[in-house]
Amino acid sequence: MSDLVHKKGTAPLVGAWDHALDDPNIEDAPIVHALDRFAGMPGLGRAEAAYRARFRMKSWQYMTAVSDELFIAFAIGTAGFASNGFAYAVDLASKEMAKKFAITPLQMGTTLSPTSARGSHRFSATGLSVSIDNLDQGRSFGAKIESAEVRARLGFSSTARDEHLSLCVPLPGGRWNYTHKFMAFRVEGTITVGGRDYTFDPETSFGTLDFTKMYALRHAIWKWVALSGRTKQGKIIGLNLVDPTPDAPISENAVWIDGQHEQLMDVQITVDGDTTTAPWSCTAESLDCTSTPLAHVEQHLDMPFLKHTLRHVVSTFSGRVRTKSGLVHDFENIPGIAEDFDNLW
Repeated sequence: MSDLVHKKGTAPLVGAWDHALDDPNIEDAPIVHALDRFAGMPGLGRAEAAYRARFRMKSWQYMTAVSDELFIAFAIGTAGFASNGFAYAVDLASKEMAKKFAITPLQMGTTLSPTSARGSHRFSATGLSVSIDNLDQGRSFGAKIESAEVRARLGFSSTARDEHLSLCVPLPGGRWNYTHKFMAFRVEGTITVGGRDYTFDPETSFGTLDFTKMYALRHAIWKWVALSGRTKQGKIIGLNLVDPTPDAPISENAVWIDGQHEQLMDVQITVDGDTTTAPWSCTAESLDCTSTPLAHVEQHLDMPFLKHTLRHVVSTFSGRVRTKSGLVHDFENIPGIAEDFDNLW
């Protein structure tokens, strides 16, 4: 049985799980769109379902990894009308950035698995190749990046005890969002940037994952923060924060301590000034942290059916979080990502 939509044409389950879903089939749920009147009709119903799944569904897998010396981020995604692949790396001492972004029409050169629990994602364009293999039911991943700017071979691992977070929530207008997040991977491998090799050791290198598929809103705006590292007390910490948060009984806002997940409530992300140069302030009932920007990248797309602005600010984050046990975990200068997103399609 499919994981979310048990009968085509019905709404998906709303819920949260501690693992990646094998078949998060929100594409089988109906939504309001230009061709929805044909849903279920002989012949035309198939065309409506194909249009909805290909041109109203937005999906991606985005991952980061950080060592003592280097931060790297990479992604494969598609919005139907266009596909997107990128990789960028920042030397944490010099703040120098190497980057490569590519956009292809429709889904040319792009294969995206419908789940992060199995299969592979591939993106290939002139000057950039990114591949991600989903392993061990979404608990481990292998990644390969080939470009003149960045070359990487990385392995992301988590244990059977670690609590991943996947959830399905409603969006305004009768739409849906499924996401699988984990912010406490151990990472190993090598990355070459500008002729220099960086080694990632799983004892000191950490990573994050965001796999998302959604019937996105016509106009979507959010700020998002993701990071992973060690606290002053020696624990592995991960944070995933988004503002605004969808109005639902569950939320992707979360903290991980040594792989164990807790939800964060009343998350607010504010920036007093330019989002690429000013500190970001992140607060919740049990969290207080601020960022220091290191470097940033921007991507803009202006097409007849798609307008897209993406700003990623590689930053260090310092603050503290209190878990349900009452323990306070302090962290200082952990590298992570601050995303400013504005999309119209």
